[in-house]
Amino acid sequence: MMPSYQAKILAISLASTLLLSACVGGGGPQGGTRFYSLQSMDSGVSKQANSAIKVGVGPIRLSRLLRRPQIVTRKSGTEIAMAEKHQWGGLLKEDLSQTLSDNFAGLLGTENIEQYPWKLSFKPKYSVRIDIDQLDGELDGFVTLKAHWRLSKGRKEILVRNTTLKQKVRGGDYNAYVTAQSEVLFKLSELISKSMR
Repeated sequence: MMPSYQAKILAISLASTLLLSACVGGGGPQGGTRFYSLQSMDSGVSKQANSAIKVGVGPIRLSRLLRRPQIVTRKSGTEIAMAEKHQWGGLLKEDLSQTLSDNFAGLLGTENIEQYPWKLSFKPKYSVRIDIDQLDGELDGFVTLKAHWRLSKGRKEILVRNTTLKQKVRGGDYNAYVTAQSEVLFKLSELISKSMR
């Protein structure tokens, strides 16, 4: 029979090992949570096709409903769900701004894209402000994007539009859902970029 102090050391050592393996294995409060980000789409346009054009993207404004880490889905016209186990990997506003910038760069064939606030030396030929009021939908259903956007050429505002777009979710999981959100944002980017050429 081992002395009591050795039994205590063994018990503490065992408890420490179990605690460490729980932390490494994701047993904490964030255990099992999956994180996502939007992705830009390949337009197939050469990045040098229109290299002289300069575009300013932003500011981007999100409705309060979208300013949270959880991915939001819609159960009905009035009921929403927030997925605690499926969250954005960063700030959605920043992710949207980067995705839209990458989309415009690909669609317009330029790398001269700056996100708001851009440096004083950057003088965009076009700048676009976008308010996103809705970017949600149903798993294995449709994603709906509702946006109000303003396009300026130099300092002159040339277009103000309210746009509603839909995209089919090709699957019943959150990966398919976020992919559909990326695709509907590409549709918006295409629509806006047509007025920048």
